Amino acid sequence: MSHQLDAALDDLGKAMKVLRDSTRQIPFRREGFRAVHHEFARSTAALRVALSYARSQLEEPAVRRRRNRRR
Repeated sequence: MSHQLDAALDDLGKAMKVLRDSTRQIPFRREGFRAVHHEFARSTAALRVALSYARSQLEEPAVRRRRNRRR
């Protein structure tokens, strides 16, 4: 499950970069788009951080047991 999360986070990063590059072509303050974009980017960043912290909870139980035995 952690591999799927890594792939999703990578895809999200690529999509946000494409969105950032495309916003440079939109005129400044065009119908409040820039403010909406900044709000969306902040929300997406918060989601990305939360998903990164949740990674340990998404591991298979057997993997967690093996890690706990090593400690």
